Amino acid sequence: MTSHYGFGLVGWGTVGNGVLQLLHDDASLLQERCGLAFDCRAIVTRNLNRSRDQRLRGQAKLSTDLSAILEDDAIKSVIHLVGGTDDAFDIAAACLRAGKHVVTANKALLAERGRELFPLARQHQVAIAFEAAVAGGIPVIASLRDGLVANHIHSLHAILNGTCNYVLTQMEENGLDLNEAVGQAQELGYAESDPALDLNGTDTAHKLAILTRIAFSTVVEFGSFSVEGIQNITADDIASAKRMDCRIKLLAVAARRESGLELRVAPTLVPLDHPLASVPGNYNGVLIDGHAAGPNLLVGQGAGALPTASAVLSDLVGIATGAYQETAGVFSFFEPSEHVPVLAERDELTASYARFTV
Repeated sequence: MTSHYGFGLVGWGTVGNGVLQLLHDDASLLQERCGLAFDCRAIVTRNLNRSRDQRLRGQAKLSTDLSAILEDDAIKSVIHLVGGTDDAFDIAAACLRAGKHVVTANKALLAERGRELFPLARQHQVAIAFEAAVAGGIPVIASLRDGLVANHIHSLHAILNGTCNYVLTQMEENGLDLNEAVGQAQELGYAESDPALDLNGTDTAHKLAILTRIAFSTVVEFGSFSVEGIQNITADDIASAKRMDCRIKLLAVAARRESGLELRVAPTLVPLDHPLASVPGNYNGVLIDGHAAGPNLLVGQGAGALPTASAVLSDLVGIATGAYQETAGVFSFFEPSEHVPVLAERDELTASYARFTV
């Protein structure tokens, strides 16, 4: 007899629809692999009248009131797909206090307010799972936390924003200026109507803060490292990079030095023979260097409905089967074993590029 696992969904947007679509289309695959049937019992969304495929909803109750989830004892986990850090925090905290596990894709929430949420989860003996918060469908959180658990991580270099990577690719390959490339990204759904947080590096910085905490077992305050975006990159920069057999990528870098952690987000000249130089379009790439495993390169879709939904359901399955609680649940994410200082920008061991018109 198949066991049923009840969950709730907060936020029926692009990713939420992807989650429901995968559950609708591939229920038998999940049941075969983990022995569970997943029942969405309630969906909480701000707009009940938005056009949606109601077949994906199944028997779920549709409401604007979070109590539809909080008061249902059969709901064991909540898929949290709400953006921002204020309302999103209140919703996540309410779910944790109600004794429900939370699966979230909100990187800003974890980077800026995770130190409040994770102790709350421990207090109520539930888990927060967040594979979808960084690099979409790439299992980078699981790789760092589980696959490379026997490694001291020396460094990670990552392309974590598909919008910026797509824009830079179009500027190089098709000669577009920044605004033209951004407009094309928006038409294709790769960029938000207001792409500022992507272009100025904030989105990448949120993700770097999360990865750094896991890779180096230390707390990194968001805002404690330098962040530079691609908003000032010009065609002349692209041409200069090409003459030096490089291409420009917006890189998130975390490296362990003797005196502390070197962290930064910045547009970077990447040699053409470097593994990250070939990460194309809207893809993400993460290069992790461990002392035992050596360099590991992970490349894939960093955003989008189905790649992100894939990561969400990976976490939901892990929690439902108890595997997550046995591994990530005991990982002291916000209780570092040591405090590793973040080096000041002047103390970083890195090169800089300057272009002059003379």
